[in-house]
Amino acid sequence: MSKGQLALFVRARRDALRLTQAQLAKTTGWSKSAIEKVEAGTLTPSLEFTGALFDALGIPYMFRERIIAALFPGTLPLILGPYPELPDDDALADLEDLPYPAAYIALPVGDIVGTNSQWNTVFPGLEAKSNLLVYLFTDPRAATLLPDWEQVAHGYAYGLRMLGPISVPENAINEVVRRCRAHPDFERMWTVDPVEPTAVQPMLRVTMPDGEIRNLRIKIDKPHLPRGYWLTYRLVPERD
Repeated sequence: MSKGQLALFVRARRDALRLTQAQLAKTTGWSKSAIEKVEAGTLTPSLEFTGALFDALGIPYMFRERIIAALFPGTLPLILGPYPELPDDDALADLEDLPYPAAYIALPVGDIVGTNSQWNTVFPGLEAKSNLLVYLFTDPRAATLLPDWEQVAHGYAYGLRMLGPISVPENAINEVVRRCRAHPDFERMWTVDPVEPTAVQPMLRVTMPDGEIRNLRIKIDKPHLPRGYWLTYRLVPERD
């Protein structure tokens, strides 16, 4: 990742939160001059400074590791060791043991790298090796399965636009965007911020195979053993 990409991200995220440079400086504990240099692309923040920016800009934990990996190439494997390209058979078996829909997803780009049978039943067409954003914008079943489709789709588009350039290779972003542009509403969702700019909501309304619309609680975990770049995305039924 270049300093220019980081500069654009910090500026855009600060503007989205309606913070001035002085306010961001006060929140991070760093000087306004340091913020100005980051946004001008003349300063790459230290790990300590990066952590302060994460907190002040409200970057979810699940994205931080990928951003650090892009900002400081080689740092995480050196400290934490290498991780596999895909979940192994044991990790996939763990996913299958869950009694509700669950998947391994690489965010913010949305690549699906593993699913369980419950997930495949609820979301036909969104199996492993597919892409969440492409599914949302190109599969006609998505709007039926997700009563709040627009909110969900807009949130994930925003997440890729904001976090993609500093955590995902540019060619991967371009390919997802190219395919999503088939939907007439994608361009608007890609360029206009949602009212609540977040891709992660606590609840998701889903039309189940029997036609009933159920509220499922979103639980997102970052697996550490074995370590991977993907997240465990679980849809847990509401408890009585």
